[in-house]
Parts: sequence; structure tokens; C-alpha cells
Amino acid sequence: MSLTSSQLRFRARQLYKELLYMSREYNQGLLPDYPIHERLRRCFGAFVGADDDKVREGIKKAEFIQKELEALYFLRKYRAMKRRFGE
Repeated sequence: MSLTSSQLRFRARQLYKELLYMSREYNQGLLPDYPIHERLRRCFGAFVGADDDKVREGIKKAEFIQKELEALYFLRKYRAMKRRFGE
């Protein structure tokens, strides 16, 4: 499905907000001193004014990072449950 420029911008903004929300918990538990908010802003700011193909590539990378963060959360939940309830 081919997205228009405004749809790409909306999707990028949506991904930025989702990653920003996910990073709140990431910062608290795993690495409290890691400047994830600044890095996230810089990564998304690199695609401001870029052509549609470059924005699509950036969206694919952001979706991959989102999936990786979700995997880390599930792994952390699994390890916590395993610790609580034993093997």
C-alpha cells in the first residue's frame, strides 16, 4: 500500500509518540541514565524535510526498534515470573 506524504507524516508522528511512551518504562528499569528521549528526537529529526522514500525507510527502522523494545519487555516479564514462581 502506497502512503501519501501526509499519511507518512502521521505514521511517523504516531511511531514517535509510541516509542516515547515505551521509553518511559525502559528508562526506569533497564538503564536509568541512558538519554533515550534525546536520541529518539535526534533520530526522528534527521528525517524532517526528507523525500518519501527516505521517510519510509525511517519508518521501517522505527517499527523494528518498537518490536525489539516489546521483545525486551516480554523477556523481562518472563524472567520476573520465572523468578517468582520457580522453574
